[in-house]
Formats: sequence, C-alpha cells, structure tokens
Amino acid sequence: MIKKIKLTNFRKFNSLEIEINRNIVVFHGNNAVGKSTILEAIYVLANGKSPWATSDEYILSNQKEEDKYCRIEIIVDDNEEKAYSYFKNINRRVLKINEKSVPIKKFFIENAATIFNPEKIEILMISPSKRREFLDEILSTLDYEYVEILKNFRKVLTQRNAYLKKLSKLFYEKGIIARNDPQLIFWTKEFIKQADTIQHMRENLSKKLHTNDLKIEYIKSNEDIVLEDALEKSTKRDIATGYTNIGPHRDDWRLINGKDIKKYGSRGEKRLSIGKLIFETQKIMKKELGYYPILLLDDIASELDEKNTANIFDPKILDKQQTFITIINYKNLPKSVLKNAQLIDLNKFD
Repeated sequence: MIKKIKLTNFRKFNSLEIEINRNIVVFHGNNAVGKSTILEAIYVLANGKSPWATSDEYILSNQKEEDKYCRIEIIVDDNEEKAYSYFKNINRRVLKINEKSVPIKKFFIENAATIFNPEKIEILMISPSKRREFLDEILSTLDYEYVEILKNFRKVLTQRNAYLKKLSKLFYEKGIIARNDPQLIFWTKEFIKQADTIQHMRENLSKKLHTNDLKIEYIKSNEDIVLEDALEKSTKRDIATGYTNIGPHRDDWRLINGKDIKKYGSRGEKRLSIGKLIFETQKIMKKELGYYPILLLDDIASELDEKNTANIFDPKILDKQQTFITIINYKNLPKSVLKNAQLIDLNKFD
C-alpha cells in the first residue's frame, strides 16, 4: 500500500508531498489543480511510461533545457517498507529501491497500475491501435519477456516494410513482382516467428478476460488462415503497397455482451463494459503476479449517471486493491465509498 507520494518537477508541481493512510483515496478539487497529474505520476512509476504522454512532456518545462528533470518518489508499506524512486531527465532514467539503483526488470516487476478514464473508454471504442496496445500493456505487465518479443517484432516489421518499399519501387518502375526475392523470404520468416508468438499470447489473454456476460473476441487480420499462408497470398499486395498488410500490427478485438458493444451499445453500456474489462484485468493480474495492481480512476463519475456510478464504484471491488479516484466534487461519489476513503482537497496545494 502506498503511504507517501513525493513529486519534484513533475508537470505543474515543483514540489509536492502527500501522506496516504487509506486503501481508497479521493483527490478532489477544481479543474487544473493537478488531480490527474498525481495519478499520472503513480502510473509512470509503476509502468515506466505515461498513460497519455508520448514523450517526456511530463517533466516540468520551466527549467533550463540542459537541467530538465523530474523525480517521483513513493513509499510503500506492505510486508515491509520500501522506497521507490523514478528519476528522469532528457538523457537518462534512474530507478532506485531504497536508494539503491536496480535493473529495469526488478523495479517494474514489483509495481503495476491500471488506469481507467473517459479518454480510455473513447480510445478503446474508436482506435484499433489502442485496442492492440491495451492487450500489449497487460501482457507486458504479466510477462516482462513480452516487452522484448514486441520490440523484436517491431524491428522485423520495420525491416520487412523497408524492403517491401524497395520492391514496390521496382514493381512500379519496371513491372517486376519479386515474390521469391531471397531477402523478402528471409524477413518474412523472421516476421512469422515473432508474429505467431504475439497472436498466440493475445488470443490467450482475450480468452482469460471472458466473463459470464462479457467476451473479448480477438480478430486476426489473417482471419482463420495460417499466418504463413496468408502472407504468401498477400505478397503481391504487400509489394504493391510497400507495406505488410497482415499480422499482429493489423489485428483487432471487440467486446461482446450478446451484441457488439462498439456498434450497438449505448454510451452507458460502453462505459460499464470497459469498466468490467478493467476490473477483470485486475483479477488476472492478481492471479498471475500475486498482487492487485494499483487502480487509478480518473474523473469516471463525470461520465456516468447515478446508477452506473454506483456499479463502477462498488466498494467490494475498489477495496481489493489500493484505489485512487479523482473527482471535482467528492459528494458525487456514493456514500459507501466515502465512508472508508481518505479525502484530499488539492485546492489547498494549488
């Protein structure tokens, strides 16, 4: 359980220190006081990256360019007290446990966090790339080797695409379709090795996420055809487009609760379904990792009616892990949640 959060040069906070004493914590206050920023900091320390920033833009910008840095420090007290420190500047990242530098794997295998916010709901409903990323993030947390598998796959995909562009140019300039080019065959074989593993792991995770009333249906871009055969059939198209058209980078998934929720679900159904999916993810991580990841609920109540708010903020679910909630007015949360929550008014820190 997190007992203290300390931020230095992280977004709007030059310096912030907050003591935590409950399993459910509610950050409340006006817009732009830093509620989501604190959740972002927890997520960065636990998972190694921001849930919404693609670079180091969370480092406070009003510093000299050459001296820019941020630090996130969190004290955790489970069986023993531990201090985790995440330092980042424009050139490097330093991870420490109890003031001692540790390898990346050791640091992140002990930490995990899941975030649920309105933007994530929209992205998961709209963006195939973000849906793929959702599965990849879970797998990377459950199995650190998956990070390397994904990295190798992307390298091979880049190499295959680069070579396909050369063959595409040859095709359009001279009308030659080099289907049996030795280098293309080599990169295709390397691609299949990595792609088969990724598809297999994503499919298995999708099945684990099934519940009695919710199902994830993983959709391969090669459909029911063996990937090797599908790539063989797609070779001419790949050369013409200069791009690999089939594989894990083009796969997708959809949520089914008797119907395709993305197509036919109401706004409320979509939010509740993604919520259920997040909570089911927590259960799987508990089973695989031995502990529940920290749950970060960012401004969720603003998107739900009273009934659906009560469904999402079920104390029996929230209390399974340490849960951090952001909201403008804490009185909009169910009384059953507030009863045992620590309320932190961020207006006082602004």
